[in-house]
Amino acid sequence: MASSSTPFHECRTYYLKSGAINGVNVNEVKNWFVNRYLYSAHEGALTEQQLNNLELAKISFSLLNDEFSFSKVLASSNEIMIHTPNGEIYYEYLSSGFKSCLSIIFGIIKEIELRFKEPCINARDFDGVILIDELELHLHPEWQGKIAKILLQVFPKAQFITSTHSPHILQGAKPAEIIALATDNGRVFRRDLSQTKYGYQGWTVEEILVDVMGMSDTRTESYYHLMSEFESAIDNDDYDRSKKAFQEIELLLHPENHLRKLLKFQLAAVKGNL
Repeated sequence: MASSSTPFHECRTYYLKSGAINGVNVNEVKNWFVNRYLYSAHEGALTEQQLNNLELAKISFSLLNDEFSFSKVLASSNEIMIHTPNGEIYYEYLSSGFKSCLSIIFGIIKEIELRFKEPCINARDFDGVILIDELELHLHPEWQGKIAKILLQVFPKAQFITSTHSPHILQGAKPAEIIALATDNGRVFRRDLSQTKYGYQGWTVEEILVDVMGMSDTRTESYYHLMSEFESAIDNDDYDRSKKAFQEIELLLHPENHLRKLLKFQLAAVKGNL
């Protein structure tokens, strides 16, 4: 029996498989947006679903920042222009975090279009699973805290599964949305986590790093070395040595750290014993 496959279908199958392994090429998503915008001006060039997906991509600018909106694509240079409170700017002038978020959104829309051709579907109606490895890559912590919520706004029916090492992403997660994995002698297992009504929305970054992500501590070796030196000098009533250690600790601590006041009291007590 002759095979029904054709070079076109074989090529497309290879592309889809390699895409599933390697993920979305972020360098292609801007070209995808420009292509869709330019073809949208020609009646019948795009399907109804492709036009809807283009509109979804356009409003994504405002979802990331409600003071920004898509303006146009310059036909002479294929440059994307954005409305901002300070006037129109080029796409390339957006912050790297803003562009990274757009690349994720555009990339997902592009892949949905590629994989669902018969029939075409609106990306917003996609109800499958989307895998993203290390969602926080190239994102400022502020964007890390926003990106998950934004993706759910753009793709409300999709299920996202993502790996992350960012406590900022975990802060916005709902209860039962986090699976913490650990290893023991090469065996991967699921760690038990405390479940609360609000997830980890009220936890600090440090608390998440230690209790959820398994860090043994969030302090540096330099901090512990200086604190050990200070405590040793205090225990031996050595004012000069404790003062020297305290001066170094002052340079090390955050300007608003309350530990500074406690150490000053200890230092003053040693001085009073002289």
